[in-house]
Amino acid sequence: MDIKTQLKDLIKAADLYRSQGLLAEAIEKYQKAADIIQRTDGIPSRQNLIDHISNKIVTLQNKIKKIEKQSALPEVPKEEQDLIKELFTESEGKSKDEANMEGAMTLAKFGQFDRAIEEFTQMLEKASLRIEAAKNILRCHMAYASIDDAVTQFQKWQTSPLFSSHQLLTIRLFLEVFRYDNQKEKISHQLRDASDVEELDITNGKCPDICSMIITLEEGPLRGGTFILDVSFQTGNVITLFLESHKEELLENFETGKMLSNVQYHSTIAIFKGKGMVTERVKMESGSRQGDYRIDIHIFST
Repeated sequence: MDIKTQLKDLIKAADLYRSQGLLAEAIEKYQKAADIIQRTDGIPSRQNLIDHISNKIVTLQNKIKKIEKQSALPEVPKEEQDLIKELFTESEGKSKDEANMEGAMTLAKFGQFDRAIEEFTQMLEKASLRIEAAKNILRCHMAYASIDDAVTQFQKWQTSPLFSSHQLLTIRLFLEVFRYDNQKEKISHQLRDASDVEELDITNGKCPDICSMIITLEEGPLRGGTFILDVSFQTGNVITLFLESHKEELLENFETGKMLSNVQYHSTIAIFKGKGMVTERVKMESGSRQGDYRIDIHIFST
C-alpha cells in the first residue's frame, strides 16, 4: 500500500472513530498518520499536515479530560420518579405484572437506573417474571456502568438458590452475547451480504433479544459509514439506544419518524436483516446519562 493511500485510510478511520465518540481510538489513528508523515520525505507541506493533525489530537485530548472530570449525576427524587412512571407508562389493558415490568422499564429508559434495578429485583421473587427481570437488571448495569458490573451481578446469582441451573444457563448465554459484542473491534464491522442474512421473525410483536444494530448510513455527513450501536433496552419489537450528545453527525440520522432501511440486528441467536422506524428521540434531562439522547426504534421485518 502506498503512503498516500495509507494516510488516507488512517485519517478516514480516525474521523469515523471521532464521529462515534471513540476518542482514544481516534487519537491513536491520528498519531499513526502523523508518525508516517514525520518519517517520510517528499510529502508536500509536511509540517502543515503534522500541525493540523496535532491540533486534532489536542482537541480530542481536551475533550477526554472534560468527560473524565464530569461526575456522575444523581437521580431525581422519588416523587419525580413516580411522576415519570405515571406519565410515561401505558398500563391500560395490562396485567399487574405487565404494568410493573413496564413501569420499571420506563424508569430505566429515563436514566433512573438505581430505582429501576430495585424494582426489577423485587420481580425476581416471581417465577414468571424472573428471567425477564434478570435480563433487564443486567441491561441496567451495562447502560449505567459497564459490562463488568453486569458480570459481577451474574456471579452473585450463581451462588444464590434463586435460579435453577437452566435459568442460569439462559441468563449466562444472554450476557455472553453482550460481552462478546462489547469487546469486538467495532470500526471494522460491516453489513453482511443480504443473501447470507435471515429475515427477522416478529411474532405477536415479539422478536429475539437484540444486543446491537448494525447500520450503514445513506445520507448526511457520515453517508456510507457503517456503525454498530449497542441496544440498551428492549420491549417486544421496540429497542432503545443511548447516544452521547457530542455525536452530532450521527444523531442527525435518528430524527423522530425516520425510517431506517439498511439495518441488521445482532440478536442472541443470529444476525437478522430488517428495518426500523425512529419513534422517539428524547434528550435526557436527569440521571447518570443527563445530556445524552434516548432513541426508541420500532423494528420491522424487511
